[in-house]
Amino acid sequence: MNKNWKLKTIYTQDRSVQNEDIAAFIEEVRNLKSNVQLPELILKLLYMRGISDYHKMLKYFKPTFIKLYDPLMMKDCDIACDRISEVIQNKERIMILGDYDVDGTCGVSMFYLFMKKFGLEQEYYIPDRITEGYGISFQSIDYAKENNIKLIVAIDCGITAYDKVEYAKTLGIDFIICDHHQPPEKIPEALAVMDPLRTDDNYPFKYVCGTGVAFKLVQAVSNKLDRPDIPAALIDLVAVATASDIVPLRDENRIIVKEGFEAMNSKPRLSLKILIESSKLQIGNLTTSNIVFTVAPRINAVGRLGDAKRAVELLTCEDNEKIKEFAFVLNDENQNRREIDKTITDDAFRMFEEINSFKNRSSIVIYNEDWHPGVIGIVAARLVEKYNLPTIVLTKVNGVAKGSARSINTFNIYEALKDCQDQLIQFGGHFHAAGLEIEIDMIDEFRESFNDLAKERITKEQLIPEIEVDAEVTFEELTPKLIQILSFFEPYGPENMTPVFKTKNVEVVDKVYFTEKSNTHIFKVKDNDSSKKFEAVFFNSHEYRDMEQNGNSINGKANKLIIKEGNNFDICYSIDKNFWKGREYTKLRIRDIKPTRLVNQI
Repeated sequence: MNKNWKLKTIYTQDRSVQNEDIAAFIEEVRNLKSNVQLPELILKLLYMRGISDYHKMLKYFKPTFIKLYDPLMMKDCDIACDRISEVIQNKERIMILGDYDVDGTCGVSMFYLFMKKFGLEQEYYIPDRITEGYGISFQSIDYAKENNIKLIVAIDCGITAYDKVEYAKTLGIDFIICDHHQPPEKIPEALAVMDPLRTDDNYPFKYVCGTGVAFKLVQAVSNKLDRPDIPAALIDLVAVATASDIVPLRDENRIIVKEGFEAMNSKPRLSLKILIESSKLQIGNLTTSNIVFTVAPRINAVGRLGDAKRAVELLTCEDNEKIKEFAFVLNDENQNRREIDKTITDDAFRMFEEINSFKNRSSIVIYNEDWHPGVIGIVAARLVEKYNLPTIVLTKVNGVAKGSARSINTFNIYEALKDCQDQLIQFGGHFHAAGLEIEIDMIDEFRESFNDLAKERITKEQLIPEIEVDAEVTFEELTPKLIQILSFFEPYGPENMTPVFKTKNVEVVDKVYFTEKSNTHIFKVKDNDSSKKFEAVFFNSHEYRDMEQNGNSINGKANKLIIKEGNNFDICYSIDKNFWKGREYTKLRIRDIKPTRLVNQI
């Protein structure tokens, strides 16, 4: 798929920033009496991340625990804090309820371990994805009643559960809701509803995950009970949830992930250590991508294919042998999930190709009653990645169609579902992701309505995938000092993505290696302006392989662009640090290439 390379626009709020504004920031930093010596390229990259003065720069480079906001600034946190303090003082039993994904299970685990520090044993409850669906269910409230529970703490869900909270009241059960999803116009009348997205909430940062919201409550109670040691002891679980839930990694989230990853890399809790090592990762060099693409899928897998309580059992366990058993189960379920995922993804690709063969669609809405509901969110993401269209994947659950929606950067899928809500049973979510239920006989009508909205709101240009480029550079500018400073931009994630650079007219030098299993090219490139070389890796690049070298037929491929020694390209890439046999070295991770001079073609 062709991609547009777009140089990032530098802006603050609604006002475009002129070059003189950047120059003023650079001058301010250079005039500081403190010995700040940063390359101009680094200062420009900071400015593009909203770092427009020295104090913001300090917070960015030193995201420490003490810079977290006062939890009592969040609406209803004081009420929830007082109630949990009473629970601890009176040794009451409560139930902790969470969603079945990483955010929900980490949040339940974190809060369970928090209460355990005060000697309290509690119930925890994770709804069954298939029989109960997302969030608070009537079954969960009945379970609480049967176990004489008077208070439920809901984490990563509950903001739309108005009727469930009313039902709980009739049974004498209170709710504290710790959620981060978009609130409806009428929020539940619970004892406390903590959600920074509430219109009446003035909390300074709006984008903590569900576990992050519950962590603010933990902070408040710990402060009230003079136990400042507790939040730091739980920050690792909050960091895993924050990284995995793909929330903006800036401001408070950046502090949480930075502190949490430092804890995991230096002295990880036993459960995470065993899970991480069983995932073939190395403690000490963990990154957000390690958690998002390797650890999180294992935690998610048990909820996708069965009982998500198994994830909580692992994360809260302190017995070495039992943790190993749980880790084996998570790895095994993840492997099963991958196999199911691949089969359904292939089916979904074929189904959409058939639909799209006679209609030029602006969206994807597909349904198969036999698909496993636990993986349709992953399949939707795969379809977005391949076709760059907003996507909804539906399957049959309890007589209705349940679906997962994923979107492209320029299309608010939550608002689109809201505009189609008359055709839906229910829905909820964010700008980029959502869930929904619909009667099966309404799917065809909904597909057309949703596609009409997408066609109206998405331009042809927006359907072409974009790569945002931070800066155009020569290899000469990529000095060891600059690369070292870039490491302090971590942790990376949404709104603090890995910097992407563009370099023009580099030449492929030396032998090119292609790995069949991972569809990956490994090669070296030389900047013709400086003769400086870097090793490069280009994943999923099979379309550029040298078919002749690999002994395959080359009929009809005379003009095919290939990666081969002597060819020149403009390259778009990020910079990776790699560790091999105790040595650290720099590698370019290629995002895209465009030819400038092709000496060797097939």
